[in-house]
Amino acid sequence: MALITLYSSELGIRRLLAQPRDVAPPSDIRVARKHDDASPMHRTLFVEYVAELKDAYDIATEWWADIISTEEGRQGSREKALEKAFNDRVAGAAASPNVVWVIRRHWLKCVTANFSAGEEAGVAAETFLLQWLIDAGEEELVKLVACMPYWPIGQDEKGNWC
Repeated sequence: MALITLYSSELGIRRLLAQPRDVAPPSDIRVARKHDDASPMHRTLFVEYVAELKDAYDIATEWWADIISTEEGRQGSREKALEKAFNDRVAGAAASPNVVWVIRRHWLKCVTANFSAGEEAGVAAETFLLQWLIDAGEEELVKLVACMPYWPIGQDEKGNWC
């Protein structure tokens, strides 16, 4: 099923790749390392991430299409349905709990892998989650992630990602 989006993927990509620099903990790995230069642990984790994100994509696009269809019945037109759906959930299909869970889970797994791999082979989580998808040619997955207005991650009282 094709992903229905409201905003430019390019804008979302720029936003998501830039945001973490402003708030990253001092201990965080900030290297925008390419896939082939990362640790074997990161490369294996990326395969897992892509598989889980593809599953989440399938669930999210169906969920989002159902929302739009329901709103179309309520609003009387596709245009009004899209407006209402995006007003309620600005991230569109990326607001699906399945997508949010996969992104959060793999951000934290990337951070854990970074501690094991160290600065020589670690990779910034936003690079791992988005730039590597771009590099892999996963266009639909990139469109999905780029719909997120921000990364679904926070920091604990010590400033560590959580």
